Amino acid sequence: MNKSIRRLISRLALAFAVSVGAFHIANAEEIACAGKYLIPQIERENPEIARQMYAEAAATLYGKGLIWKIEKDGRRPSYLFGTIHLSDPRLLKLKPAAQQAFDTSDTLALEITELLDPNKMAGVAFSAFQYTTYTDGTTLTDKLSEPQQKALTAAVEKKLGLPWSVAQKMKPWTLMGTLGVPACEMARKKLQKPIVDTYLGQMAQTQGKQIVALETMISQLKAMDGLPESESLNGLMQTVTLGPRLEDLFETMILLYSKEETALIWAMMRRVSEDGFAAAQDHSQYAEFQRDIVHRRNHTMVQEAEKHIANGSVFIAVGALHLPGEQGMVNILAQKGYRLSRVTQ
Repeated sequence: MNKSIRRLISRLALAFAVSVGAFHIANAEEIACAGKYLIPQIERENPEIARQMYAEAAATLYGKGLIWKIEKDGRRPSYLFGTIHLSDPRLLKLKPAAQQAFDTSDTLALEITELLDPNKMAGVAFSAFQYTTYTDGTTLTDKLSEPQQKALTAAVEKKLGLPWSVAQKMKPWTLMGTLGVPACEMARKKLQKPIVDTYLGQMAQTQGKQIVALETMISQLKAMDGLPESESLNGLMQTVTLGPRLEDLFETMILLYSKEETALIWAMMRRVSEDGFAAAQDHSQYAEFQRDIVHRRNHTMVQEAEKHIANGSVFIAVGALHLPGEQGMVNILAQKGYRLSRVTQ
């Protein structure tokens, strides 16, 4: 492996670790984002779009709720909790009901546990470079039009500080994951602020809980790399055009999350366009993403979680968008005979 490829992989490992927040708390001044909540604007300027969003969310099974009590056969109850993979300080204080469920549980189940050790996470990313980097001699330059390359080059140089000679060797989903984060969130990650999942892991370590994983970092990398390249390229270029609006979108997601409107987050995201909001289009792209990155993983994570639910008293923390819908983890568990009840906060 030559030195240029080694440097590229090292940067990818760091970028991946930053993008998912695999760091410990650092003493640094809080960084505030300047985004605005978009729902009132959508209601005012696009009432039909707002109606469609609310109707879609209302029709979604288990479309509201962040914490669900899991009961079966007299075992000690377990809990399913929806996180959000961000480091905004407003998110790092659990509401009383969630905190009580966490405190009374013996085991914490996270999507992955590598995020609790940044060195291990970077090492895994380095060893799995074939999922994040082109290794067959092709580059993004071969796959983009000249205007697309020009726009992407400007974005990666400005936001990530990467020259195109390096960035072009990264697979589109990898760049999308870093460019799709607001600058304020990236700044917090560089200051080693934890995301919600990491924060839960740190609390669990302090309380002496057992910590288990529902997936591995490798399995997540494989899932992302398994998306059709055409869809990843399309998503990457959409991310570039949305750049100036990212803070507004993330602020809207955070506030909808705080209201426990998980299905409404999906409905809103499906209607984002580069210059506003529009009727949901290209259902196939979202269907592909939901099937491969959400639904399939939901079944895998439930299967792994059941091993721990059998012993009772496990607090299962996964991204909130894994909860709602017919293929969501809440319904999958219900179909398996567990009693699921929403814990109001």
